[in-house]
Amino acid sequence: MTQQEEVKLPEGWINTTIGEVCNKPIQRKPEDDESFHYIDIGSVNRSAKTIEGASEIIGKDAPSRARKTVDEGDIIVSMTRPNLNAVAKVQAELSGQIASTGFDVLKPILIEPDWVFATVKSERFIQAVSGITQGALYPACKAADIRNFEFGLPPLPEQKRIVEKLDGLLAQVDTIQQRLNSLPDIIKRFRQSVLAAAVSGNLTEKWRQNNSVSDVEESLILIGDERAKKVTARTKVPQEHLKDEEYPIPEKWKWVSLDSLAAKIVDGVHHKPVYTEVGIPFMSVKDIQNGNMTFDFCKYISEETHREIHPRCNPEKGDLLITKSGTIGRTAIVKTEEVFDLFVSVALIKPASSNVNINFIDIALRKWVNSIDISSRVVGTAIKNLHLRDMRVLAIPFAPLQEQTEIVRLVEQYFALADTLEKNLANAKQRVDNLTQSILAKAFKGELVPQDPNDEPADKLLERIKAARLETEKLEKAAKKAAKASAKKAVK
Repeated sequence: MTQQEEVKLPEGWINTTIGEVCNKPIQRKPEDDESFHYIDIGSVNRSAKTIEGASEIIGKDAPSRARKTVDEGDIIVSMTRPNLNAVAKVQAELSGQIASTGFDVLKPILIEPDWVFATVKSERFIQAVSGITQGALYPACKAADIRNFEFGLPPLPEQKRIVEKLDGLLAQVDTIQQRLNSLPDIIKRFRQSVLAAAVSGNLTEKWRQNNSVSDVEESLILIGDERAKKVTARTKVPQEHLKDEEYPIPEKWKWVSLDSLAAKIVDGVHHKPVYTEVGIPFMSVKDIQNGNMTFDFCKYISEETHREIHPRCNPEKGDLLITKSGTIGRTAIVKTEEVFDLFVSVALIKPASSNVNINFIDIALRKWVNSIDISSRVVGTAIKNLHLRDMRVLAIPFAPLQEQTEIVRLVEQYFALADTLEKNLANAKQRVDNLTQSILAKAFKGELVPQDPNDEPADKLLERIKAARLETEKLEKAAKKAAKASAKKAVK
């Protein structure tokens, strides 16, 4: 096996291979009525490197890959390239159970199992084995590839000291990782609380004390007049908002329906068009991400199809999009002059007037999606849908125009802070992930704990391991021979 650059070993260490210090697993077919826990690739927690949720089955229902027996202290290593980081040490309660043949099962002999465990968790091991996987559909390495991997073997007492040190350091890293993993939920709740404070007036409570504002009734009359000029006779009278969605808002605010602020609330074309290699961009749910729309992965339709469907749903710069099927509630304000069309999974909200602050409406929609029981407003089984009628009667807490502008400014400021926190969190997680490998690298160089010149050199240990492995192989051969003889006798 091709190895990476050789590392100079500390005094008393010896270079060996995984196969020289580990026995092979016993393979057997479980009896039809035998109940056991089956360990497959889905049973391995790749972050914690532990076995979790091994399924309990009986032999007659077992897959053909359920063949390798495991015992406490064994190390299981996935042999498929996408899953080479799926490694774990077998805990006591799983001793005697059966693992998939997709794993190699390493059974350390006379050494610390955690030393082998640390080796197969290392980036050096994963990169080395990844480089020799074979196969196009299911690239995988062989058990021999894993067992031919060379690594440094310290004296046994030093192994114990290193493993003890590793346990302490990696436990601290795990604690840090767990704390970092909890932060995305905290940031999400922070965003939700900002939205809730924005549309309830709490975010601008102090601002209102120091600023005079226009009358909302006058603003709504102007918006209503402009709306009446743009909508059809059938929709001239806007629908009323749902009263049961109201909550306390400032005295100078007023509840209105989204329909009263929109010249059009419509979804995209309901039939799947014929796609073309080039043409007019055709957007769906996947093209609305993180508050923005992107043309990077969109489909295209012909000019002819565009002319047919565009009059009904004609998105323009300044309009608001919201996903209404599959993933519900993603929003994006159109910031481009480019012409495009929409699929039925995306709804278009066209402001009725220049006095409608579409950014404020976006905030109200995002808060609404976060807080309502969305399941009561969706239909369908495989794909969920949010009805346009629910959007039209959505209760919008309409604030004075000057205050809406201030609310938008503050929300953008707080969300920018949240974005910065997420970037810093991603960087911190990367540094912590690198820290694990740095600690392992120091361990493999003998730099983690002091050496003791009185320790028995590892070459003496390796001699005993080889003798023990040969003895195990003799016993296995004798057992197989006896089993064959017994089978022949039974046939006679």
